[in-house]
Amino acid sequence: MKLAALAFGSLLAGVAVAAPARWCLGMSGIGAVRAGMTVEQVLPLADWSGLERRQQAESCWYLRYAGPQEFWLMIIDGRVARIELRGKSTLRTIGGAHLGMTEDALRALYGARLDVQPHKYDPQGHTIVLRSGGGDHGLRFETSKGAVTAVQAGPWEHLNYVEGCS
Repeated sequence: MKLAALAFGSLLAGVAVAAPARWCLGMSGIGAVRAGMTVEQVLPLADWSGLERRQQAESCWYLRYAGPQEFWLMIIDGRVARIELRGKSTLRTIGGAHLGMTEDALRALYGARLDVQPHKYDPQGHTIVLRSGGGDHGLRFETSKGAVTAVQAGPWEHLNYVEGCS
């Protein structure tokens, strides 16, 4: 599955678009894109110029929205399962969290609602989660050396896929 996701990500590497400035990551979506939407529902919501449509070989793959406001959509069985910020994305959560911010700043934003655990693969990092009031959605922050390196949002069951589609 990793190979399929990487191949599709490489296919989209040349896709450069700008997400509308109003797009912020919430627990269940980003901008008008919501977890649970089909790929066909998502595509008209943004300029995916250069996107080559191909039937995916795997049930789980990633759709990448490239550029400085980059985000990734984890697609499972044709539906958005999770939204991810990584790399050099300049997007923020609705609360203002962003890549590169410190764990202390993250705690200042969300306080005691955060659950902090050791990172599964990075001994200098943490996995920090914020669960929705209803418990069905959340935000997941990955950190290394005290700084946020990735943010994921979506339904609780898909939020905890530590290794993405693999």
